[in-house]
Amino acid sequence: MNERTIGVPIRLARSLPERVLVDVVDALRRQLRGLLAAGRAHSERRRLQREFDAVSDMNETLLKDIGAPEWLITQAAQRREAQRQQLLELHQWGRLAE
Repeated sequence: MNERTIGVPIRLARSLPERVLVDVVDALRRQLRGLLAAGRAHSERRRLQREFDAVSDMNETLLKDIGAPEWLITQAAQRREAQRQQLLELHQWGRLAE
């Protein structure tokens, strides 16, 4: 009764190919998680851009009426001014071409 036998040998360390395979799989999982996170961030940026584009044609008064933040109203005013400047420049070029 003092005999002690173990039916299955206990492996203390993984083999080199197994360690390499585990490392490769872990690296691929990390890359996949990074790609998925980048995809989610890209989708969020596109969603925000679409929402911003939806209100980009509104003028400053309308934006104030709907309670838009001040930075958005300022940006709309700057965009309108830039468009106005472009139209003036195009108009000036048209006069010069005649």
